[in-house]
Amino acid sequence: MADFFQKQMRSSEVIASVLSEEAEKYAPLPLESVKVGQSVPFDLYLKMKAKGSAEAKIARCCAPGDIFQEEWFEKLEKLNVPWLYFSLADVDQVFEYLQGHLEGFLQDETHSEVEKAQHVCDLTQVWVLRFFTAGKNRTGKQITLALSLVDGLLEGVKHVGGNALLLLEIRKQNLCVYTHSLNCCLLGLAFANYLGWSPDKARNFGLGALIHDIGYARLPRGLSAQEKEPSEDDMIKIQRHPLEGFRMLQSFAHIPWEALQMVLRHHENGDGSGYPEGLKLSAIPTWARIMRIIDSYEEYTSERPWRPPISPKEALWTMRQQWEESKTYDHHYLMAFITFIAGRPGAAKSA
Repeated sequence: MADFFQKQMRSSEVIASVLSEEAEKYAPLPLESVKVGQSVPFDLYLKMKAKGSAEAKIARCCAPGDIFQEEWFEKLEKLNVPWLYFSLADVDQVFEYLQGHLEGFLQDETHSEVEKAQHVCDLTQVWVLRFFTAGKNRTGKQITLALSLVDGLLEGVKHVGGNALLLLEIRKQNLCVYTHSLNCCLLGLAFANYLGWSPDKARNFGLGALIHDIGYARLPRGLSAQEKEPSEDDMIKIQRHPLEGFRMLQSFAHIPWEALQMVLRHHENGDGSGYPEGLKLSAIPTWARIMRIIDSYEEYTSERPWRPPISPKEALWTMRQQWEESKTYDHHYLMAFITFIAGRPGAAKSA
């Protein structure tokens, strides 16, 4: 595929957007995750737009077995291309490829702690994609693997000291349910660390955050990556995802009950207006209450095709207003979360 990189590519012809990768059956892979000078065991693609064309197309730029050349990497970097793409059909190979290179990267002292955490995030995001698309082939072994990845994320969170600004460097900005799950896991681990939770407790909470939206896997394709705001009919379908997710995972012995409750009840509101059961605050498990806060914050501060993100300050102000008007959130944990995001010490400890 060397010929592909020999031709002139202009930045106007390379599309970096990742808005609709799910619909196109492709997923993004950060350019820095591709190992220069080594063979790539799966196809890599770019989104290209020909001059004068309004339509972007997927073009294969690297075939299985090709050595990814340094000059290719440099050319893409100069064009400000942050992503390559892989086919969802190759997700197992992509995961094994990233996993095989991770240990060496983590042991390389020339990389910063943030860079190391970003690479763990890249692997974890592919794990989420793999788990969501596995159909009936999900196994307890995959959950065990997820727990080890969450351990790695927790180490990264500890190294940045819960600093919200550094955490934003690690968070991913793709517009899909897989990235939302990863971001919620990161925020959840950082918040748990801030609250002084034990590593085991934080780890189990992080697992729950990572898989909280798994129920989307049983909904019609595209509901989780729409280009417009969901309609009323769409929302009726979307509101099934907590119960669907709980049913999918309740037989997995490696998932703690508290994490399963996060899957089932992360859209319950304190005033009883949530779903799927319309529980009042006293009936909502603690971890699900916290997940409701994290889920809302991540949603507000992430871009959607129909709206831009809002700032952390605006998101927290909105959530505070929602609590004052309808007691949507647990007040104790909401105030602790606001303090955490603001970067101030002194969060209330919790059991």
